[in-house]
Amino acid sequence: MKRSLKTPLAMAIFLTAIAGPAFAGNYAEGDPRPAPLTASTSRAAVVADTQRWLQSAPDQGYPQGNPRAVISVSSNSRAAVQADTTIWMRSGLAAAQLGEAGADLSRPVSQRAAAESARRRTSPEFAGLMEDIARKGVTAAAGTGRNATTGR
Repeated sequence: MKRSLKTPLAMAIFLTAIAGPAFAGNYAEGDPRPAPLTASTSRAAVVADTQRWLQSAPDQGYPQGNPRAVISVSSNSRAAVQADTTIWMRSGLAAAQLGEAGADLSRPVSQRAAAESARRRTSPEFAGLMEDIARKGVTAAAGTGRNATTGR
């Protein structure tokens, strides 16, 4: 039995004619590469406009409405940060904040943990912890030949 190739060939040509434009991309509009945009305003005009805007810009987020004010940041010692973290964990605030509900202070568990954390921060335990951590840090750094504050 001899098969004719006319039908499959006609079907292939027909499907290619239908599907061809889908694979060709968007060539109907010409070159598919994006054309560079040309600016209608000069660089100097943009700089001048920006400087004018900065003079009258809203001052949200800046202290006392002064956008050039220096914001002071308090610095804690390494021992103070480690002691604060230890108090945070011991008070149960870490577990309350890292649970499924997150840092939701409307929950009684979080309120109790926050109160306990605040109480422990003002207690002599906090100062003792700081001294202990500072002493251990100096001892550990002296044993390794490193500076306690820089770690070098």
